[in-house]
Amino acid sequence: MASSLQPSSESSYVPKNILITGAAGFIASHVANRLVRNYPNYKIVVLDKLDYCSNLKNLYPSKPSENFKFVHGDIASADLVNYLLITEGIDTIMHFAAQTHVDNSFGNSFEFTKNNVYGTHVLLEACKVTGNIRRFIHVSTDEVYGETEADAIVGNHEASQLLPTNPYSATKAGAEMLVMAYGRSYGLPFITTRGNNVYGPNQFPEKLIPKFMLLAMQGRPLPIHGDGSNVRSYLYCEDVAEAFEVVLHKGMVGHVYNIGTKKERRVLDVAKDICKLFNIDAAKAIKFVDNRPFNDQRYFLDDKKLKVLGWAERTTWEEGLKKTMDWYVKNPDWWGDVTGALVPHPRMLAIGGIDRIPENNAATTDLPNNDVPEKEQKTQIAISNGGPKSVVEKQTSPKESQGNFKFLIYGKTGWIGGLLGEICGKQGIEYHYGLGRLENRSQLEDDIGSIKPTHVFNAAGVTGRPNVDWCESHKTETIRANVVGTLTLADVCRQHGLILVNFATGCIFEYDSKHPSGSGIGFFEEDTPNFIGSFYSKTKAMVSLSISFPLSLSLL
Repeated sequence: MASSLQPSSESSYVPKNILITGAAGFIASHVANRLVRNYPNYKIVVLDKLDYCSNLKNLYPSKPSENFKFVHGDIASADLVNYLLITEGIDTIMHFAAQTHVDNSFGNSFEFTKNNVYGTHVLLEACKVTGNIRRFIHVSTDEVYGETEADAIVGNHEASQLLPTNPYSATKAGAEMLVMAYGRSYGLPFITTRGNNVYGPNQFPEKLIPKFMLLAMQGRPLPIHGDGSNVRSYLYCEDVAEAFEVVLHKGMVGHVYNIGTKKERRVLDVAKDICKLFNIDAAKAIKFVDNRPFNDQRYFLDDKKLKVLGWAERTTWEEGLKKTMDWYVKNPDWWGDVTGALVPHPRMLAIGGIDRIPENNAATTDLPNNDVPEKEQKTQIAISNGGPKSVVEKQTSPKESQGNFKFLIYGKTGWIGGLLGEICGKQGIEYHYGLGRLENRSQLEDDIGSIKPTHVFNAAGVTGRPNVDWCESHKTETIRANVVGTLTLADVCRQHGLILVNFATGCIFEYDSKHPSGSGIGFFEEDTPNFIGSFYSKTKAMVSLSISFPLSLSLL
């Protein structure tokens, strides 16, 4: 294991409070664990919405450390991101959060745009508003360069043209352009990295190497797209984590750094090497399947620039592959049921925002209890939109629920409202989106009369775009939607004896003498709102104080 790179020279950057997005994912978790371990004086705040390819267990090594804090949330939530940057005093961001699997991008490209482009934009806007960021490290991919010519001797250098060929790489290139624009327009001190393929322990098995290893362990065929002649370059995860350590401390603002290796391998040869490790006959185990669309033949990077800063690949292919195999043999159930990932052409395995979190996971600081067997932990759906999350227990018997529930949902075009519909569809629950305006009582009556719901969910309202500052100059629209509309819907539901679940916000509370920052003491549902510093928060507090009949109020 390489020693930490203690930033002692005048040219080295020394952060204080680092925010790592997507930190429960593969690469970011290795980076987070490394920084927590090597730099106890740095405060490491990690943010993750716990999508299908994230796992809190990836962060177990950091759990006991005093300089580590986990926050469950989505970078697309402007309120949450602004809140974190301010309250945690963030001066450095390492932005890993993204949808990354190319196959999935062909099946659900809009999810990639939402996460990779819009999420990045929200994060950048928060940096602009708070004005305290000294380093913004944006993590991109070698795929933004597009396909490298087969006979090219020199790889793509950092100034090469971006020519993405699939929806995933297009969204990553778009995010890069936004980062660069905020650097030039607002002086954001950014650094961009573009990396080769990474492998190692903890990786979700939609990627080639972990997928092949799990299939080999199960005695199943290894599916290769096309003829297996596609060439890729692979780096071991700890080497990549060290690369980010170097970029953090020694990278120059405004520059791009390739994290790569000149050691290339055909996909077919990777499969053969894995077969050799498991002592299985490659000729019998390997199965050729239809190629995916626009499967680029080769990605090849020029890696000289980062090496000038002192980084070098340390782990040989044979050593890294053996370490990876040993880990998967010891942890075959790390990801639970991954059947959908092991097919030759996987598609989106989960809806964005549906999280698999243990029952005992706290909103911000706690990781799951290592002593609780995974099979005993309840599956939950967590929806986060700025502040602490609202957790709603998932129905365990979708077929049984079909005849019992009928949901009426308001806020179809919003993130939460759209997600609720997707969840209902997955669970076999009948649902309808309301057509009426919340402030129009007769329209709400028509919705309830025609649909006859068992429950009403209100995810409609005004939050402001790109942030809550919009509400300050649009007070009439804000109060009409957030106060008049919500209370009108509540009264109609009361009249009809219906349960109303209203998605509110945690931005009605702020630290005070009874809830000091960093104490871990939070507010309870019954507490009186104490923050009305924005008009948005003021309208939400009005509603919270006005509800006087049984209602489920979710503070998001």
